[in-house]
Amino acid sequence: MTNARLFLYSSFKIICLGWAEMTQPGYRRPFEQSDFRGYFRWPSTLTRQIGGPLYHACHRDELKIILADGKLRLRSKYSLILPKHGLWSARCAWVGLNYFRDGNYYGPFLIALPLSVLNGRQFMVFRRKDGNRWRYFFVQYEAHIPIYRFGNNLWRKVDPYSYFMESDDTVDLKPGGIYDITITEPAEIDEARIEAVDHPLCISGKCNGIDRLMNRKMLRRIAKRWKNGPVSFLL
Repeated sequence: MTNARLFLYSSFKIICLGWAEMTQPGYRRPFEQSDFRGYFRWPSTLTRQIGGPLYHACHRDELKIILADGKLRLRSKYSLILPKHGLWSARCAWVGLNYFRDGNYYGPFLIALPLSVLNGRQFMVFRRKDGNRWRYFFVQYEAHIPIYRFGNNLWRKVDPYSYFMESDDTVDLKPGGIYDITITEPAEIDEARIEAVDHPLCISGKCNGIDRLMNRKMLRRIAKRWKNGPVSFLL
């Protein structure tokens, strides 16, 4: 293959991969300049005022690895569209602030971590409209080298409270808002709670969906082995 043909083939492949990434649902698309809002460091006051936990859903084999390691490791990826260098992916763990009462599409087991695992971590904020609701993405980024700009501001600091609802001394999620968080450093699972939830649809395709009754049976078996561990099981 000549250099010219090789260049054309490589360029076509990159365009196709980029198109495939950008046509994915809102929660899967790479983050880009148009979604960017700014940077902030997670304060302990926000943890206290939200009061609730941080959620991570997983499957049985993944849960066993997490329990054996004693921490939530970086088993997933997130992607960015860099202004000059195009698509870039990196390792992360996806967590969130929403509890989905009608079932979780990400896994049959839900780990509720202390929200304090976010204290002191620095995040980039992205916001995008997904249907009739807003999605807020907090992506951990500890470097002090700007990736995106907001207008002419290369390092725009944002107030994390602006993405929540404040009432007296408490902070709540915005109505209809979805809060997805990617952490790029492992999180300890000490004091975490684990429960079985309904898993009607599997976004990752790892299973065909499992009902809560079956999930509770599996969790009971797992709990027997890890009953002396640092987590509690809601059975």
